[in-house]
Amino acid sequence: MFQTPLALLSNISRSTEILRCCRETDNWLTITLAYLRLKKLDFPFQLRLRSGEKLALAEPIDVVIFWLVFVRRHYPVNVSDRVIVDVGANIGVFTLYAARQAPNARIIAIEPFPQTYDRLRNHVEDNHLADRVTVLNCAIAPDKGWGEMDSAEGIPSVYRRIHSEDTAALNSRHRGVAALDQLAGIPVQKKTLAEIFELIDASYVDLMKMNIHGSEYAVLLNTPANVLLNFRRIAVQYHELPAAANMGKTQLFSNLGKSGFHLISDQDTGKGSGLAVLSIQD
Repeated sequence: MFQTPLALLSNISRSTEILRCCRETDNWLTITLAYLRLKKLDFPFQLRLRSGEKLALAEPIDVVIFWLVFVRRHYPVNVSDRVIVDVGANIGVFTLYAARQAPNARIIAIEPFPQTYDRLRNHVEDNHLADRVTVLNCAIAPDKGWGEMDSAEGIPSVYRRIHSEDTAALNSRHRGVAALDQLAGIPVQKKTLAEIFELIDASYVDLMKMNIHGSEYAVLLNTPANVLLNFRRIAVQYHELPAAANMGKTQLFSNLGKSGFHLISDQDTGKGSGLAVLSIQD
């Protein structure tokens, strides 16, 4: 009888987040307990937000992403943003959040993995956002063409990655046998940021959110400055690569600085990963 209240009390340090979750949805207690791993959620689960959005949750990582985006408000969106690019859109949680926070924005949501792309498209359609959101089934890469992506069942959607030497060992605990690169990948189309910008009928992009599981280094370090400068703010989730790659946030920030960006914030987990927000210098 007292188990649930006591469990919540033991997480009193998260009281601000729990209150925010309560403000977001009538299902706040169910979602909070699932996020804190105090009670398993039966999937699929239809989550309805007080602001009207509907999210079809299919795996535990979906709860984590919802909490990160809607509860912690991990990614910065300005109400004045008019064009937003969501690179690594996954199932569209950030896309829905951005559509709410910037009600006049057009959003380009990009997701390469076919099944995840289908869930993204369904979320856009189910939330009546097709007139504002363009969904693209491709991966962002430093060069166009075709690549391979993890296809093994059982890998949470956010841990599937484009095959490359640098990302081979990234999050191997979550990817299991796929980390050994012995399984056939699924082919995905690759496009560059230059190609994406050409599709956008705008002078510039206000915000690009990027979470592409280790490929952010190859993309941002190999995209010409004149292309990067079309994206006024970049919110990039950076990941820890193997030491042999000699690549991390220091190199990323330095390169973007040379292209004309300055660091606004850096939420470093202390484990080689984090979220950095950079903006064009005025």
